[in-house]
Amino acid sequence: MSRDAILRADAVHKHYGDLEVLRGVTFEVGRGEVKVIIGPSGSGKSTLLRCLALLEEPDAGQVSLEGRRPGRGEVGMVFQRFNLFQNMTALGNVMIGLTEVRRLPKREAREQATEFLARVGLKDKAGQYPDELSGGQQQRVAIARALVMRPQAMLFDEPTSALDVELVREVLDVMEQLANEGMTMVVVSHELRFAHHVASSILMMDEGVVIEEAPPEQFFSAPEHERTRRFLALVE
Repeated sequence: MSRDAILRADAVHKHYGDLEVLRGVTFEVGRGEVKVIIGPSGSGKSTLLRCLALLEEPDAGQVSLEGRRPGRGEVGMVFQRFNLFQNMTALGNVMIGLTEVRRLPKREAREQATEFLARVGLKDKAGQYPDELSGGQQQRVAIARALVMRPQAMLFDEPTSALDVELVREVLDVMEQLANEGMTMVVVSHELRFAHHVASSILMMDEGVVIEEAPPEQFFSAPEHERTRRFLALVE
């Protein structure tokens, strides 16, 4: 692992029955880097993120955070579908990790949760339930819920794909703000303008492996792999 790498996947394999979804993926993310992963459906992108967050255990290989197994909450994850608790307010959704995992007193958890709702522009929505919020607002609550645990790295799995077009920007703005603040991020997304503007490097996955990685300028202007060129021609 290079000296400044914080999160690393080393020869990670994952299969479900006879289907091998990840076939020896190795890559690393330096502190403060933003890596954007693109690729066709079924290429293993979401499974890779789930393995990085240890929501799925690799069948072979390992995931490490600063050279050790990540602890709970040290790698935050934001999902395509917001995964909020419908019976809890926005504030309650952000508080729950602090009270249930970190065992903070409710008063302290409430103060911290309010701070992070404000950070994503939703302090005034603290008392509202998910079905009273727009999709973009729900996703921002989900981001606050992950951030309040103060993770070492944040993973985003297609965070805007379930949103109406006019709501995408508000979520991307929060993510861009995090990147500017130096948050280490791995983002699965087809938002290529965001990738071009924010990413430190872009990875192309296909059939369970990383087939290409390059800085945005090189990746978009002169991709080396024919599969990358064909994919970009379709999505651009």
